[in-house]
Amino acid sequence: MTLPRRSWLLLALLFGIGLLNYLDRQTLSILKATLKDEFALTDTHYSYLVTAFMAPYIFFYVVSGRLVDRFGTRASLSVFAAMWSFANILSGLAQNFGQLAGARALLGAAEPGAFPAIQRVMMTWFPKERRAFAWSLLSPCTTVGAIIAPPLVATLTGLWNWHLAFILPGVAGLVLALAWWFSDRNPPVFPAEPEPTTTPPTLRAILQDRRVWLLLAARALTDPVWYFHLFWLPGYLQERLGVSLTQLGWIGWIPSFVASGAVMATGGTTDFFVARGHSPVRVRVTMFAAAALFAPIGAFTTFAPSIPWALVMLSVVAIVCQIWFFGQGLLVADVFPRHTAATIAGLLGAVGASGGLLLNLVAGPLIEHAGYITIFTGLACLHPLAALMLWRARPLLAAPAPA
Repeated sequence: MTLPRRSWLLLALLFGIGLLNYLDRQTLSILKATLKDEFALTDTHYSYLVTAFMAPYIFFYVVSGRLVDRFGTRASLSVFAAMWSFANILSGLAQNFGQLAGARALLGAAEPGAFPAIQRVMMTWFPKERRAFAWSLLSPCTTVGAIIAPPLVATLTGLWNWHLAFILPGVAGLVLALAWWFSDRNPPVFPAEPEPTTTPPTLRAILQDRRVWLLLAARALTDPVWYFHLFWLPGYLQERLGVSLTQLGWIGWIPSFVASGAVMATGGTTDFFVARGHSPVRVRVTMFAAAALFAPIGAFTTFAPSIPWALVMLSVVAIVCQIWFFGQGLLVADVFPRHTAATIAGLLGAVGASGGLLLNLVAGPLIEHAGYITIFTGLACLHPLAALMLWRARPLLAAPAPA
């Protein structure tokens, strides 16, 4: 069927919004060594900065999901994008540790709203038979944000100062928020998927579905791996492997670039099998299991004999993490109705971020006393455990929703 042109315009805007969302949160980790010198911080102080972001991020993941289902994507995503862009500008204007922590807290309150909103937009503007293809085009937005973050932040910091590395992306985000407000209007109604006339179910009713709890458990196990790589690996490359900020700008994008290509190839492969009549749930879970087989490679990161070998191992882990993120959005769309999608996406994000927060609270002190090897080894086990759990629960995921 022919899609309205506005669907593709919104997909392009979502790509830019998702890109900035990940770029903005990664700026702090890329500038970790610089800010440690600027504000006389330790690894423990840095973990407090990450916690200042993660604590409100967790709470507002749930809140933002409900807001998206209640008020729609036009108003909610415009406000979310404007708020986190303003918070990024405040990060660049910070003059001390307290101001920087406050700005990161505001960033954490606003950024989680993007992903429940994206879930709802994709289910509203793209029919089921075109959704996987559109999602495969959108899914690299976060990895592209991670790809351009190291060279962009390093360049801005080298040519001017670290303040602009926060401020300029924040200004760009305000422009995108305004563009979204004027673009997300008059969504189509697909004959096979009429817009629900009932109000969204209560959070209590959603949580009575055992399938929701299964996905929450899987997300709690796997998200800490990505959050650790997001917040700690740029510092690891600089502080333990001797990579300068300029060098990080040249090589820090490689794992995300490789992961982006792997995700797009995976999307095409899963579409191939679903189009030929295979169960979408079985295809998604098989994809998770295949990716998880490679996760244990991450345990050997600290034994890498050179920077190129370390990048190979980090790229493998990035592929695993991104395939799981990509597949989870599709699995939610396969299993749950549209009018609950944003709430469920918010719950999943909140639980996953909670695992990331707990890991972050112990990461700083643990790294200071025991080094990175313990963390890398533990994280390498999490995706295989989650894959085993989902594989055994395939019949439950494919079952109809409880009455």
